[in-house]
Amino acid sequence: MKKNSISAILLTMAFALTLAACTKTGPAGATGATGPTGPTGPGGAQGPQGAKGDTGVTNVQYSQWVDIQWTKSNTVPGACFSNTVNTPYITDQIMDSGLVLVYMRPDSATNSPFELPYNVISNLTTLLIIQPVIMTGNITVYGLQPSIGTLGAADIYPNAQIRYIIVPPGVAIPGNISYEKICQRLHIVN
Repeated sequence: MKKNSISAILLTMAFALTLAACTKTGPAGATGATGPTGPTGPGGAQGPQGAKGDTGVTNVQYSQWVDIQWTKSNTVPGACFSNTVNTPYITDQIMDSGLVLVYMRPDSATNSPFELPYNVISNLTTLLIIQPVIMTGNITVYGLQPSIGTLGAADIYPNAQIRYIIVPPGVAIPGNISYEKICQRLHIVN
């Protein structure tokens, strides 16, 4: 029996040494396939209220640059009027409490338009007054010469273009703001 117990002890020791000699280092096996997506977990708690954002400008409407075809007046020397630009965005509500800005540029290559009305002045004399007439549904631009002369808007700005920006009630626009700042503030693409 002694022989069996010594054999059992030796066998147990050999087994323990074999286990101790095993290590976990070696090359990593291949990555298995991704399992199916589990069910969506429950929604989290509502976060804190965010800070009040800037006034939105989602209802601002604006046109692309529109070519003007001037027509000279047959009755008033030096006076011209443009083709009428129709727009459904100039509503009675806009006329009552909104704002319509009209800009003109001499031609499509000019990147610095001016806001209308605009006076062309030379040597302290007004040569030409360019005035938009805004009505529900349309805009017409007039070029008037305050002094008797032969040149009118059609002569000075033969390739002029206009663009309108319609600002709904409730959107604040500071006075004396440049065209570039208006475009930036209202997210208008040139």
